[in-house]
Amino acid sequence: MAILQVLKGRDDYWYCLIDKSWVELTAPFAARIFGHQQVTDAYLLGLAIKEKGMLVTFDRGIQAMAGAEFSGNVLLLE
Repeated sequence: MAILQVLKGRDDYWYCLIDKSWVELTAPFAARIFGHQQVTDAYLLGLAIKEKGMLVTFDRGIQAMAGAEFSGNVLLLE
């Protein structure tokens, strides 16, 4: 919680309002969602796309889910 409070205090912090459903947020890449274990990942990717942001992850599967069209919204850490 302490780390989150520090991040929230940064000048470049912004809150992403979730005002769309899971179905709406994931529609652009829904054909690449293959299982229930990707539900949260897909939601976060959809939110990043909507907000023109970037999802930072260690999970290569998210990069595949994003596809070439949304690869700019994913930063894969290795």
